[in-house]
Amino acid sequence: MKKYLFLALTITGLSVSSCSDDDNIIDRIRTIDDIPVSVDASIDYLPINPFEIPVETDVNLRGALENESGVDNTIDQVEDIQLDDLEIELVSADDQDNFDFINSVTLGVRTDDLEYKEIASLNSVPTGQTVIELETTDDYLDEYAKSTSLKLVVKFDSTEDANDLKVRLNLELEAKIDPSL
Repeated sequence: MKKYLFLALTITGLSVSSCSDDDNIIDRIRTIDDIPVSVDASIDYLPINPFEIPVETDVNLRGALENESGVDNTIDQVEDIQLDDLEIELVSADDQDNFDFINSVTLGVRTDDLEYKEIASLNSVPTGQTVIELETTDDYLDEYAKSTSLKLVVKFDSTEDANDLKVRLNLELEAKIDPSL
């Protein structure tokens, strides 16, 4: 009877110890979906421009990730992060009721150390809309997200002037977090 008990314990021990490091890594990685980030941008004057004049605004992804995960310095544990959804909401404008003055819009990111990278766009803005949803790329933003100088860059191709324009960028991100990092 002791032989069978010893054999059973030995087989169990060998099977548990034979798990690869890859299995342990997969068990550690956690995905956080639908991380909400809202950023307001103001433009005093947006002239008619077919050249997409850029408007930059700071964004604090560090704070958004910490709020969502409940853990300080979560950004340092990010393995992959990408933009899932992006809506731009017209908050106010002195002379516009909707986005009819815009032909197209693109959104990108940049930092002091990294070049501009486009992450979302809408080539044909539907008429009568005060909220527009952009099509996102599948690009990963890890290096950008970890920077303390992250900026969102919005480029509007406008057909009419707009004064005192205020927009809200509502982003939803997905991040893969590895607590061992």
